[in-house]
Amino acid sequence: MSNLTPQEKDELFDHNVHEINKMAVAAGSMVKGLIQELDRKNRDTFIKLRDAEKNGHVVHYDFVAGDKDLVQRVATALGFKTHTESKLEVRS
Repeated sequence: MSNLTPQEKDELFDHNVHEINKMAVAAGSMVKGLIQELDRKNRDTFIKLRDAEKNGHVVHYDFVAGDKDLVQRVATALGFKTHTESKLEVRS
């Protein structure tokens, strides 16, 4: 279980939405789906997005809490082009 407070989760959500909004719409939607899956069903896994490519398909991230391996598993299941421990790339 994550030790983030509800306020910290809200701040992280707002920050991530800001980064997603920089991306191409379809790419941002995929990244949003990944973030939602990480938190679904009490998975309590969180990442903090950064350095999103403007109108692009790449965003970097820092792992915050939860199951680090889950990020890679969900990115694979959702069909991301590439994903590393700090970068997500959506197919264009």
